Amino acid sequence: MAGYKNYKSDEKSSEDKALDLFAEMMIERIETISKDWSKPWFTKGSLRWPKNLSGREYNGMNALMLLMHCEKNGYTIPRFCTFDGIQRLNQPNGKQKSSDNQPRVSVNKGERSFPVMLTTFTCIHKDTKEKIKYDDYKNLSEDEKKMYNVYPRVQVFRVFNVAQTNLQEARPELWAKLEEENSLGITEEGDKMTFEPIDVMIRDNLWICPIKTQYQDHAYFSISKNEIVVPEKKQFKDGESFYGTVFHEMTHSTGIEGQLDRIKPTAFGSKEYAREELVAELGSALVAQRYGMSKVLKEDSCAYLKSWLYELKESPQFIKTTLFDVKKATSMITQKVEKIAEELEKEKKEQQDNKQGVKVEQPVSNAKIFYSSVAYLQSSDDTSRLDEFRDKGNYEGLLRTAKEYYDGNGINEQYTFSSPIRNKGDDLLVEDKDFAVVYNNSVGGTYEVMLKYSEQEIRNHIKRYGTRQASDDIKEVAKDMVNEEFAKMVKQRVPAIELPSGDTLYFAYNRENDSLDFGTTCNAGLTVSHSFPYDHDSSLDMNVQVANEKLNEMKDYQAQDVAYSYGMRR
Repeated sequence: MAGYKNYKSDEKSSEDKALDLFAEMMIERIETISKDWSKPWFTKGSLRWPKNLSGREYNGMNALMLLMHCEKNGYTIPRFCTFDGIQRLNQPNGKQKSSDNQPRVSVNKGERSFPVMLTTFTCIHKDTKEKIKYDDYKNLSEDEKKMYNVYPRVQVFRVFNVAQTNLQEARPELWAKLEEENSLGITEEGDKMTFEPIDVMIRDNLWICPIKTQYQDHAYFSISKNEIVVPEKKQFKDGESFYGTVFHEMTHSTGIEGQLDRIKPTAFGSKEYAREELVAELGSALVAQRYGMSKVLKEDSCAYLKSWLYELKESPQFIKTTLFDVKKATSMITQKVEKIAEELEKEKKEQQDNKQGVKVEQPVSNAKIFYSSVAYLQSSDDTSRLDEFRDKGNYEGLLRTAKEYYDGNGINEQYTFSSPIRNKGDDLLVEDKDFAVVYNNSVGGTYEVMLKYSEQEIRNHIKRYGTRQASDDIKEVAKDMVNEEFAKMVKQRVPAIELPSGDTLYFAYNRENDSLDFGTTCNAGLTVSHSFPYDHDSSLDMNVQVANEKLNEMKDYQAQDVAYSYGMRR
């Protein structure tokens, strides 16, 4: 690439090499767009948000780069997995079961992986220098934690797109499901696209500052007035242009003091101003892509292209710091948008139920709430702002700052619990209807930011992703769900199977052992002769089917040889 510095070096870390690649991709994209301002950052409606094969979304930097990676290579399904993740599809305890008549899932020959970056923690004992897993460290007592040094570091993982594997041939049903999930639907209102959550946000003044639509020719965010002003929707060539402009100015508005504290007083046209424009451009492009829209380069931002390219070519680290700000800004925007969308969907359902005469159950006031850890901050992290708010007793400010650490990912099933208080010394400092912050005065003081979910949301997550990596609290909910489903099955039919030998075995779900038990019935109930662990990654019917197949293979239940039995009677 002309003018691009050669960063290749054997001494570079995997993180530096990944940043070199990211910078090169961004340079290529910006240079392409600079030749045609009407070219969008991402092709219209081409891709949904990138996720791993388990359905977990990638955030900020990784999301942007994976989207660009998909566009460059023509991948139509933005789902990725590590080499180990692909191998797990072939294991008996994997989410997708492998059997003798199923081919193995594998990476296609010659395919190259792509880097994603995650923050991990190394825990080393101060005396023995023994390393332990971060999960194990979190379960230690307060005194035991003091014996360890904890070092955060960015770790690079290599992933493959599903198109780089033989998944389509080896697991056609899973492939079809992924294709269906990636389909995008756009609502049109005449010749203009409409996105109701943003329309409602503007109408009801639900953003962190007013968004005013006026018949004029400029779009801007005023720091002094703390307000966004954009032309009316009818002045734009299409709905996507309107919403893309709104997203751009919303990204700017997240940076003021008291929010993300990103924007500093600076002269128009300066280096800092150019960087803020890039944050707004990328933030707008990512939010637009998340909701199935395209976003072209804002004309006012074109003047900063040269500055962006210079910074990227001189220092690939520029993309890391910039995208960290993009991640926090887009997280604020998408949280609000999706909250409004959720409330709109709930209102529509209630209206539909009322029209059909369906009795709508009122939410239970003491409905069970679950807490999912989204950030764990300790002495090795910069917690000075949180400490300052805590020392002053300003818990509202502390909660607002803590929310910045949420990256927009879904339920972290491994660290989701029925109570925010789990360890000795935990103190629930503050919570609202969505978030909670727990403080523990150990190892210099730790903060855990937790996102709250209803039991129904947990149940929906279990239905979609199973419980392979879930906490014990989530697994308890899964057991309740099977219990309820089995009760419905009993009402519809006698829970029994007939085997090739002519024997009939009855079965029941054993919640205590989390198993399907098979046997004969008597006055005392079921006399169990066979028991199979219940697989919550599969349906009840599938669990029964798998157990049935295993029983069919048992010698005691094989069909008798008819000719041989006649011969014995002679």
